[in-house]
Amino acid sequence: MSTPAHLVAQIHDLVGQLLTLHPSACNGADRQHYVLAVQRERDRLAVAAADTLAPWDASRVWQADGTLRASLAMGRESRCDHRVAANELRRARLLAQMPHTRAAVVAGRLSMDHVDLFVRICGGARFELFLEHEASLVEQLASLPLFDDARRAVQYWALLADDMLGRRSERPEGSRVYFDRSSITGQAHLGGQLDAVDAEIVERELSRLMREILLEDRANKVCRSTAQRRAVALARMAGRSVNASGPSARPLFEVVVGDETARRLCELASGVVVPPEALAEPIDTAVMQAFLFDGSNTVVAVSARRTFTGALRKAIQVRDRRCQHGSVCPAPGVDGDVDHRIPAARGGPTSQFNGRCLCWSHNRHDHLRDHPPPVAERHLTVLDEIRCRIRWQHLREVAPSDLCGQGDIEKL
Repeated sequence: MSTPAHLVAQIHDLVGQLLTLHPSACNGADRQHYVLAVQRERDRLAVAAADTLAPWDASRVWQADGTLRASLAMGRESRCDHRVAANELRRARLLAQMPHTRAAVVAGRLSMDHVDLFVRICGGARFELFLEHEASLVEQLASLPLFDDARRAVQYWALLADDMLGRRSERPEGSRVYFDRSSITGQAHLGGQLDAVDAEIVERELSRLMREILLEDRANKVCRSTAQRRAVALARMAGRSVNASGPSARPLFEVVVGDETARRLCELASGVVVPPEALAEPIDTAVMQAFLFDGSNTVVAVSARRTFTGALRKAIQVRDRRCQHGSVCPAPGVDGDVDHRIPAARGGPTSQFNGRCLCWSHNRHDHLRDHPPPVAERHLTVLDEIRCRIRWQHLREVAPSDLCGQGDIEKL
């Protein structure tokens, strides 16, 4: 029977052989298989390492030389950051209690990133409830092709878990930004944090302006870093705010309402999950556009919004969340294009069923385009809309009454 020391020696020898493998040893599909297989084995090895960490920590053998914490001993002996070591020890302790998650990683169905997602979001007061739902959550996440989809699913679960635990009675903590300007140089240091809704508004406008500035820089042969363009964009936002007037000066963001995955929850258009009460503050100061869904793929109604062309385009962007290219591209849909599945030149209708989101690259480079199958058109009647409005009437019970009276959700 092999001893732990013997097995570690074998791992050492095998890794040594991998390190001596010449890059030209694999080509094409073989290289693809090799790269992905190595990643899967890395995660399996991480599970094996976690299996040893928890009992080692509990044994307290690391205290023999007077070391105060296991993370300090691990950091010193492994030449790693003791803060990273502390996180690994916590992950190992929790993973020892998560049999379904452990089995899924060993089988290659989930990665250690999923483990970290569970530890980060489902730990603490939610952990006991998580253990009750672990099996179904693991199955759900194993069926999702993108990690961003898994993150969103766990965020949904966390909000529902907080409802079950009675932890959502208070309004989420708001945004805080610190502006410290030197009286000597005149320069300023900007810091702080934004809540999910404020971050959505600021990030989208910053991204749009940064792209605008990048195109200007290219035309003028100006070289600036991303951080410098962000600073210019922030200043440009402030300048336009000073000169703006009327309702056009108010920020705009979108909210997805009615996805069957979570009947009382909302998503921002970028896919960030927020509880309905997070909308209480911004709804009075921002133009919020809500999209009412029947199921997860059909937009039934769109609330009132600022006047501009392209409401159908925006509805498809919000519905798809991300680029719908066959490669499962994670690019956010709100920043991309909307393209016909069946080209209009070949008789394809301009409808939500024939539209899909594509990122700039997948839509504007012919060699990257794919050819998705058509989606059957669905005829929507007035009865469909009435049924869906009644189905989601409970949203008004979630939001404060004064909020419903002033916000665009009322117009659904």
